[in-house]
Amino acid sequence: MGNYEFDFNESGPYGAAVRLLAGTDPRGKIVLDFGCGAAAVADPITTGGATYVGIDVDAPAIEALVARGFEGHVVDLTAPDLATTLDKIVSGRSVAAVLCLDVLEHVPDPSAVLTAVGAIADHDAELIISIPNVAHVDLARQLLAGRWEMTESGLLDRTHVRFFTESSLTELMTSAGWYESAREDFPLEHSDQHRALHPLFEPKTNVGSLLRTLRDSADDFGTVNQFVRRYHRGARRVPAAQDAGSIFLSVVIRTQGKRPLALSDVLCCLGAQTDLDFEVVIVVHDTARLEAVRKLVDDFEGNLAQRVRTMSCEGGTRSVPANVGLRAARGDYVVFLDDDDLVLANYVENIHDGAKEAPGTVVRWWAAEQKRTWGDDGYASGPLTPAYATRFDMLRHLRQNETPFHCFAFPRKLLELGFEFNETLTVCEDWDFLVRAASLCGVHDTEQMTAIYNKWSDQSSSHVVNADEWLVMRALVHVELDKHSLLLPPGSARNLDRVLERNEISARRIAELEAELAAIHQVSNNAHHALNELRSSTSWKLSAPVRAFGNIARRLRKR
Repeated sequence: MGNYEFDFNESGPYGAAVRLLAGTDPRGKIVLDFGCGAAAVADPITTGGATYVGIDVDAPAIEALVARGFEGHVVDLTAPDLATTLDKIVSGRSVAAVLCLDVLEHVPDPSAVLTAVGAIADHDAELIISIPNVAHVDLARQLLAGRWEMTESGLLDRTHVRFFTESSLTELMTSAGWYESAREDFPLEHSDQHRALHPLFEPKTNVGSLLRTLRDSADDFGTVNQFVRRYHRGARRVPAAQDAGSIFLSVVIRTQGKRPLALSDVLCCLGAQTDLDFEVVIVVHDTARLEAVRKLVDDFEGNLAQRVRTMSCEGGTRSVPANVGLRAARGDYVVFLDDDDLVLANYVENIHDGAKEAPGTVVRWWAAEQKRTWGDDGYASGPLTPAYATRFDMLRHLRQNETPFHCFAFPRKLLELGFEFNETLTVCEDWDFLVRAASLCGVHDTEQMTAIYNKWSDQSSSHVVNADEWLVMRALVHVELDKHSLLLPPGSARNLDRVLERNEISARRIAELEAELAAIHQVSNNAHHALNELRSSTSWKLSAPVRAFGNIARRLRKR
């Protein structure tokens, strides 16, 4: 492990570590600094009332530390008897904290070091770490540029043997029995890996903007250079066992529980599927009706009922139950059904076939529309029309939605990119989600008619939602989409060319008609002007009696 000569800086990671230590009240106790190197934090720790103890494998560094009047010990953190060695150093003294600042990434087995720390630390002793973030957005950009270049220091220090993201760091710490109690991560917008003027790195380029959006969507640590965190001791957490088998499809049904007969019809459709590789997640947007929905599910035979999980949520827009269901889904793909949608027996099979043919894409299919009117007998019926039987077109979908919510399925791994439904939208949440997902994943059309979109005469959202609200939500969707770059699928250049050509032809024709109309308008003006001149002339006035006599004569002849 290299000997770092970094100076103490209040605004840097070391300053953050000392501030985290101050929250533990270290007065009268010892603080062990693993991999202390030049002991940059020794003075501020001593000023805080603690006894500083430096530990490092580098003997000259320890000699220099002792010469400054501090306690120091030469220790190899990779030695198998580390806990015993540390116990001798502590020698019964009370330990306030152990510092691992830029240390864990340098040892082959960080878990062994953490276990040894736990063996010698008091129960109330804290562990403070500083560790580089290998998931900094600049490293993602470097990899896309085909580069992984080790450096003398920084994120890709040549002496690093382990690399950590936020999630892998948390997994390491909890598996060793350390749980986060505070954090003061150190951000750097431009890390040592940043490359100025490169399109992948500059935020105002299209590709730079897209990459930053994707990274920021995944978690909040895209520009964190060092994780600086404090941990307290606890029981080791055993990693959760992986499911024995995966589920292909999660069918999420949103319901308010007000239409039990319609929901029963949906469940009947799912119970008749030819492909049984699916689960059903029912989200009741009203806790008071949860039990009633559960009883309805229990009425179905075990083959379906055992696939169904039922949960509830309260308040918010229609996106709230959608997000609850999305987070609960376990399938590789996710599809949404509302409680009045109908699907054919090959619904799941069609989605499965589409995902096999084009893995990772948004799978889409067709639906017939049924305009159902309620009769006197309490039954709603109506004709079927192939209203949704066109291939997906990204440009048309940017203008308006042409895909019912139950006519597309998407990979659940989009959640890892921060995908969720926009809970500020009262309507259009499915359209917004589809366009964003389609931009990243592309769309595979199966061209199979496997669903029915019911349009009720007096109960659908299109009737109960004010038209102005639809316009406002539509505008809001476009505002949100305009904040980020969008990817267009192959073939979009020709589609755009055709659209622009039609616009140009239309614009020319409109210009021609406007010119013709202007000419006609001028002729009309000239005629009116000539007529007015005639009527104001002397000859017109003198001939008035003659014109009057002629009119009388014509009326007499008609009689």
